[in-house]
Order: sequence, then C-alpha cells, then structure tokens
Amino acid sequence: MNIMETQQTQRQETRQEFKLMARLEQANLLEMPEEEFNNLISEAENSPLFKRLYQKEKIIRYQRYPQTDISSHFYQLNEEIAADTSSPDVDSLLLDKEDMVRQIQKMGLEKFRRYFLYAETEISPEEIAGECNLDLSEVQKINNLINEFSILSEFHNPPAISPGHGIYYSKIASVERGGEGFVIGYFSPSFARGRYSVDYEKFEELIRREAFDRTKVNEAKQLFKKLELINSRKDTITRILQNILEKQALYFESHDPNALLTFSQKELAKKIGLVPSSISRAIRGKSLETPWGEEKALNDFFPRPRRFKMELVRQLFETEEEVLSDEAIKAKLEQKFGVSISRRSVASLRKELKIAPAWKRK
Repeated sequence: MNIMETQQTQRQETRQEFKLMARLEQANLLEMPEEEFNNLISEAENSPLFKRLYQKEKIIRYQRYPQTDISSHFYQLNEEIAADTSSPDVDSLLLDKEDMVRQIQKMGLEKFRRYFLYAETEISPEEIAGECNLDLSEVQKINNLINEFSILSEFHNPPAISPGHGIYYSKIASVERGGEGFVIGYFSPSFARGRYSVDYEKFEELIRREAFDRTKVNEAKQLFKKLELINSRKDTITRILQNILEKQALYFESHDPNALLTFSQKELAKKIGLVPSSISRAIRGKSLETPWGEEKALNDFFPRPRRFKMELVRQLFETEEEVLSDEAIKAKLEQKFGVSISRRSVASLRKELKIAPAWKRK
C-alpha cells in the first residue's frame, strides 16, 4: 500500500470514528434526564459568548417549530404553584415570583410573548422596558423567571404517572387546541422558543475582520457544537410529538381509547430518517398531557398491532347485541374497520380477553 492509499485509509477511518462519536453523543443526549438537559441549555445560554453572539452580533437566533407554543399552564402562574413545599429550595425558587407574575399579567399576553418569550434580537432591554412600562431590573427578573421555568419545568408541572419498571416520567408538553387544530404546548420555554439558528457566514466575516481572537474563535466553535447537539434532541422530540399529533388526531379529538391507531416506532423512525433505537431512547420516561388533562406516557401512543386488534375485538364484543362466532368477528373487523385478520387470530385474542367461545355464550 502506497503513501496516498495509506493517508486515504486513515482519513476514512478518522471520518468513521467521528461519525461513531457523534452517534454516541446523540444517544447519550437523548437519554439525558430533562432537568439535566435543561441545565445544559441554561449553561450555554448564560455564557457571555452566547449573549454576545445572540444580543450584539445577531449570529445566533431562535427558530420556532411548526405546531408548537408554550403551554397555557405557563400563563397560569399563581400561589398554587408554591403549594408543594417538599423541595428544600422552594423558598429561593419562588423569590420575587408573585411580583413578576403581576407584572406579566399587567403587560398582557401579547407583549409578554413578543418581548420576552419570543423576543426579537433587534429589540434592546431598554426598548423592552419602555414598551412594557418596566424598569430594567424588572426586565431582567422576568427573563430570570423564564429561565427558571426552563430549568425546573418538572417542579412546576410534576408528572402524575407513577414510576414503573424503574422508569421515572417527565411531563414535557401538553396537547392543546390552537387556532388551526391541535398544537404542542411545551412546559419548558427553551423548547417553545425552538431550535438555534447560527449564521456561520456572518461569523466567518467577523473572523476575517478580527472581531474575535483565536481563543474566542475556538470557544465559539465549541459553543456551536453544543448548540447543534441541543438542536438534535429538540428536533427529534418535536418531530416525534408532531407525528403523534398527526397519527392520533382522532384520539385527541374524540377522547376515545379505541381511536388510537396502530403506530410502530420502526414506522416513525423510517419516516423521519432515524433508527428505531433513537425513537425508543427519545420517548423513554417522557409523558404528554392530553387536551382533557390526562397524562399518558409517550410509549402509549405507539400501540402494537396485536394490542390494537385486541381493542377492536373487545369493542365488537361489547357493542354487538348478537352472539358472534370467531368467523363473524373476522368478517366484522374487515367490514367495519378494514382490518384483515385470520379466524385463528380472532380466537387467540378472544381467549386473551377471557371471552368464552360462541357456543358457550349462547
């Protein structure tokens, strides 16, 4: 093997190693607990370099996801949030909160969304203070309140699902009615704000103009890498929730458990260009609040084909007045639901439901 071939092989091995490391980083990020992930976001956004690139240089921006918003629960801040005093840090968490809540309510939802939640980078803190009739210190306190909710959304919206099989759930969003259908209402403002958009061309221009020294350039590149990793988790979670909304729209509309359609993680992974293991990692330990206030694990929105068919068989047995044979059930499933299933499979599902055969039920 000559020198050129050796160098080419080494480059290929290096690229493969980088790809493997990227996959491992993404896998670890998908499995990271919500509080730890929100702390990672806070750490990145509170760095002086992020603030400079976001506020002064306008290199970093937020890009909202379609069909998403902040949960309506966020606007319902009141003393009831402080009812649970089991946390040792509850006093510090609620410091100055009542005053800030009153300020938010006074300025109104529209201004709050425009100047704080989805703030435009072109508007300075001084301009925000003037538009909202606030002091600069109050602007900062409201921003701190939003950051606190981003980090501790689990504290303010605790899950109701009991731990099972070693899994502890985090309630990450609610499904709510919007102007044009259902939307995903994130409990964490950082998720509601969307993904980071980085203007790399503008950054390169600033480097050419020597606006950053070598140390700051390397620091910025590390920051961009961290933001891209954060984006990858936000993208994955949001695309999963968007597809759940689309696939299970009838269920969210009807509140009928039987309206849940069969939906495999493998099917979703193929649709959004991921491996099934990434879907499994992303949804593990996460839950969603339905429009009627019930909390469901994300895994519940992926009923397996057998479970789906079992629910249909159960429904037929409960609603049909006549005694149906396994063959009759098979025909009804095809006629009413377009589901093709063998008579033997019907018998197997009937036994699993502990329903006697037709001749015993007559």
